[in-house]
Amino acid sequence: MNVESNFVKAGGAPATARGRGPVLTAASGAGYHPYVATTSDALLDAAWLVLRFAGGIGVAVAAYYLIPRLGRMLHLLPFRPRVRFRTEPIPEHWRAIVARNVPLAARLPAEAQEHLLRLTQVFLHDKPMEGVGLELTDEIRVTIAAQACLLLLKLDYPCYPTLRRVLVYPGVFQPRRVELTRFGDIVQEPRPTLGEAWTSGVVVLSWDSSLVGALNPEEGQNVVLHEFAHVLDGENGAMDGFPLFDRPSAYRTWSGVFRSLYEQQVQETLEGKDPPVHPYGATNVAEFFAVATETFFTTPLQLRQRLPDLYEELMKFYRQDPAALESTPPRAQADPEDVRLSG
Repeated sequence: MNVESNFVKAGGAPATARGRGPVLTAASGAGYHPYVATTSDALLDAAWLVLRFAGGIGVAVAAYYLIPRLGRMLHLLPFRPRVRFRTEPIPEHWRAIVARNVPLAARLPAEAQEHLLRLTQVFLHDKPMEGVGLELTDEIRVTIAAQACLLLLKLDYPCYPTLRRVLVYPGVFQPRRVELTRFGDIVQEPRPTLGEAWTSGVVVLSWDSSLVGALNPEEGQNVVLHEFAHVLDGENGAMDGFPLFDRPSAYRTWSGVFRSLYEQQVQETLEGKDPPVHPYGATNVAEFFAVATETFFTTPLQLRQRLPDLYEELMKFYRQDPAALESTPPRAQADPEDVRLSG
């Protein structure tokens, strides 16, 4: 599960697919510089660039610098837009797809399940999803979108405003790029991976892995939740483990808890211990946030027991308490014979 490393403020080498190589020990040297954003910061930065590079080039550069931060600016405005639901009814077969392929949704109250379907509808209308060597069916599109929208269930802002498109491969894929140092040397050749999130607004997923993770939440790994956690993380202009918060004070609390627990994750991984979240989270702070998000939604009781402070911070950010739902009997169950790969 990769983050486009050229733009990751957290530093360190690019992330590779979990379970497909050793954890990068360079993680212990990753930078950690939380940036508490304000609207004026972004505007002043853009104005400086215009003055520095006068003329059309300056305007173009300033726009390039400012556009990725518009999500952050809108987030800080008191009148920032909220998601607008579609007026057409939810197709009935979508409900069946979510019921059999996304068991995490089955534990939600009925009202929350309906809200999730409405978010899924907006996602599929607004965000292009393309198959790469794969014909996309509603089974594929709805299964992926419903998982992505689980993260947004209680968040009061637009549906992934920085996301431009989603690419879906049939299975594990080979990234079409190499990682370079600033001097042009190759850091490592691309490895087969399950998913990627780019700061340019593209998410790439393996359909096989997306379905397996959805059907087996008890395993604690879900590539869709992971990559879309990166998307949320990157809405402030950089994937650095610091998503957008409603209140500036939340950054201070998050910084203290997150820094300490990330350093603990790195240390335990280097010592060969079994950390509370997957060792892949020691790669860098961006991956720690993404892996922690996976664990929060898929095995919340385990996370709450072993890292209560991290669970509380994630609960405040996502405004959800999945551990409280884990002991609740599912409200919808699918016939196991209906579970199948599509496409």
